[in-house]
Amino acid sequence: MVTLIGDFYETAARHFGFCPEVPEVRFDLRGRTAGQWRVQRGVERLRFNELLFAATPEAHIPDTVAHEVAHSAVYRCYGPKKVRPHGREWQRVMALFGVEPRVTHRTCPETLARVLDQHLYRCACRSHALGPRQHRHVRKGQRHYLCRACGERLVWVPES
Repeated sequence: MVTLIGDFYETAARHFGFCPEVPEVRFDLRGRTAGQWRVQRGVERLRFNELLFAATPEAHIPDTVAHEVAHSAVYRCYGPKKVRPHGREWQRVMALFGVEPRVTHRTCPETLARVLDQHLYRCACRSHALGPRQHRHVRKGQRHYLCRACGERLVWVPES
């Protein structure tokens, strides 16, 4: 994967004319987040979720990798100016990489529930994976959650 990251940086550097140096890469993300690009005090860092990549590599390679490198490329081209995180500039870089400019990954809820110790819920149109905190709230009757697509209440599917 480090080779893929380097290839994306080389492509962007040739096109935009910046240094293709690859920042620090970590595999320490947890939860549902597949990847993250951050800059702190001028130092860039790429972080990835090792569990999600191992469970569903086809959902994250090259998409998630390109997504995070594109954030870095936009930063290197435009600096800390007010550009939208997934705006035109970012979308252009994703097109340069030959990857569809999607904002979220496509790991199925069943896989999220299995890999991340989450709980499977369903509505009329799809499955959802809720974390332990949300699940606890539902089980205690403190909250309920609605599907953003169909508006129906999510119902817990106990493991069989």
